[in-house]
Amino acid sequence: MIRAEIRPGAYYDSVVLMQLQRGLAALEGVSEAGVVMGTDANKKLLAQSGLLPPEAAEAKADDLLIVVAG
Repeated sequence: MIRAEIRPGAYYDSVVLMQLQRGLAALEGVSEAGVVMGTDANKKLLAQSGLLPPEAAEAKADDLLIVVAG
């Protein structure tokens, strides 16, 4: 199952996003996680990894996109 959350207009430094992604991926029951800004390039990377559910594709470049699979 893949779950996604879009946080409109939320911006965080890439270091913070990487730390959050690592923390989420370490949680029990989570097999993969992605925490990125909703740019086309980032959504493409998530799609290539099989981590882009349809609702996440709607994220805009200035939205925070949080995706977890488990």
